[in-house]
Amino acid sequence: MKKKILSFLCLFLILATGVFASGQTETDTVDEKAKITFSVNLTPILPMEFWSIAADRYMAENPDVEIELLGQPSSNVQHRDFVKTLLSTGQFPDITVMASPGDFVSAEALLPLPIWELDYLENPGSGKIKGENYVAVYKTQVGGIWYNRTVFNELGLSEPQSYQELIDICETISSTEYIPITMGLKDGWPQLVLASMILSADVLTEDSDWGLKRNNNEVSFSDANVVTAMEKYKTLTTQYANTDMSSISYSQMLEYFFTGKALMLPMGSWVQGEEAKLNPDFEVGFFPIPSDSNADSISVWANEGLSISAETEHPEICLDFIEFFMTDKEWYSQFLETEMLFPTTKEAVEYPMSDLRLEVGEKYSALNKVEHWYDMTGDAALLPGLQSFFNKMTSRIAMGADVKEELKLYDQEWELANAQK
Repeated sequence: MKKKILSFLCLFLILATGVFASGQTETDTVDEKAKITFSVNLTPILPMEFWSIAADRYMAENPDVEIELLGQPSSNVQHRDFVKTLLSTGQFPDITVMASPGDFVSAEALLPLPIWELDYLENPGSGKIKGENYVAVYKTQVGGIWYNRTVFNELGLSEPQSYQELIDICETISSTEYIPITMGLKDGWPQLVLASMILSADVLTEDSDWGLKRNNNEVSFSDANVVTAMEKYKTLTTQYANTDMSSISYSQMLEYFFTGKALMLPMGSWVQGEEAKLNPDFEVGFFPIPSDSNADSISVWANEGLSISAETEHPEICLDFIEFFMTDKEWYSQFLETEMLFPTTKEAVEYPMSDLRLEVGEKYSALNKVEHWYDMTGDAALLPGLQSFFNKMTSRIAMGADVKEELKLYDQEWELANAQK
C-alpha cells in the first residue's frame, strides 16, 4: 500500500508541473465515466438530499464524472464508525467526510494531501500527523451552552462566569417547572460534547499541549485535573439533566430544548441551523462552558473536512472535487449557512447570518480558542480507538458510574492503543 501512496504522490507532482496539461490521466479520457464514491455525514439538518446538491453541481460541470453518495444507515451510528466499517469490508470511499484521520492514517487508508493543492485554504497544513496533512478542513465550529434567554430573563438569570455560577443556575431552574439541561444518550454521542467542552475549559485552557503530552505518556487520564473535570460532567448529567436521557435521541434532545421543556442545550454551533429552521417562540442565547474561575475560553472544532482514499483510482478528480467544494461560492456559502459555520478559506465567504450567529461570532472573536478535547488534531489527537471508548465511558458516567474507576480503565485502554502504534 505504501508503494501505491508513493505512486499517487508522483502523479500529483507530474500534474503540478503541467506535464498533463489536460489535467486527466489516460484512464479518465475513455468514454466511460470516472466513478467516485463520496461518504457524507448525515444529520437532521444535513440529509442526503443536501449533500446531493454539491455532487449534482459538480457533475453538471464535469459530465465525465459520476459521484455516488454514501451515508451512515441510522442516527445512532456515528459517521466515523460507518467509515471504519467500509474500510474493514474493502469498500472505503474515494472521498470521505473525515473528523478522525488518526484512526485511518494508522491503517494507511488516507492519501497525504499536498499543501500546494490546498492553497485556497487559510491554513492548509493544520492538523498534520507526523508531518503529513490528510484532511482539507472545510469548517470551523464552536461549542458551548445554548440557552433559553427569554426564560432566563424571567428568572433573573445571567450568563455564568464560573462553574459554580453554572451550578447555581441549575439549582434555580430545578426549583421551577423546567429541566435545567437536555441530554440524550440513545445515539451514543451527544453526551461526549458536554464532557469534552468541560475538559477543554479545565484542562486544555491551562495546557494546550496536553494531548501531545498524553500521547508521549507524560500525563494520564487519571490525573487530578481530568478527574475534576469529569466529576463536573457527572454532576451536570446526573443531577440536572432529564432523567430519561438513556432513551432520548439527539433529535428528541433538541425537541426538549426548542419546545421550552429544558432551558440549556450543551452542543456545537451546528444547532444554529436548527434554531433558524424551527424559529422557536423564545430568544436563544449562547455562552461558553466556564471553568472554576472564568469563562474566557471557547471550545473550537477545526478537525472536520474531506479526505481521499490512498487506493482511489482517480486522485486528481478527488482533489478537484475538494477544491470545488470550498471554492464554488454558491455551494460553499449554502453549506456554511446551513449550520451557521465559520469558513476556512482564504477568501471571505458571505451568507445571511442570524442574530444568534452574529452574537456567537462576536464571542468567538473575543474569547481564547482551545481545541475541542474529543477532536484534538494532528499529533495531539486521541489514539485510535480511544474516541469510541470515550463515547461509552461518558454514557456510563452519565448513568452514575464511578469517575475514577472509569478513567483508570481509560488509561488501560490507552496502553493497549499505544502498544499497537
